[in-house]
Amino acid sequence: MKEPPSFDPTSSLPAASGRTDEPPLAPAHELPRPVEEDRSFEAEGKTWIARLGGKGACGTGAHGLGFVEAVHFFASNAPERPLLEVLLPRGRFGGLFDSELAELLAQAIPIVQPEEH
Repeated sequence: MKEPPSFDPTSSLPAASGRTDEPPLAPAHELPRPVEEDRSFEAEGKTWIARLGGKGACGTGAHGLGFVEAVHFFASNAPERPLLEVLLPRGRFGGLFDSELAELLAQAIPIVQPEEH
């Protein structure tokens, strides 16, 4: 009976010669965008203000991270205190109609406020 060939793990490693010392590619980044303005709209019989509250990236996989932005909703009589929040794919906020903002408001979750002592 014939013996199988022996396996040498070092024989399958790539050769170290011919390596280039080029710098790695730059990481993915956003293109510069103008700052989005506050949006005032009517919903639930009240005037609301929608404002971008932050941005981030989430997810995993072969296509990389998905960029998102947080939209905060404020009562018009308290424009400094966000009440509700919803996440959107980044770049959609500026093109939303008022009716779409009202739909997002209905889906938004409350923002937890710190207790005042």
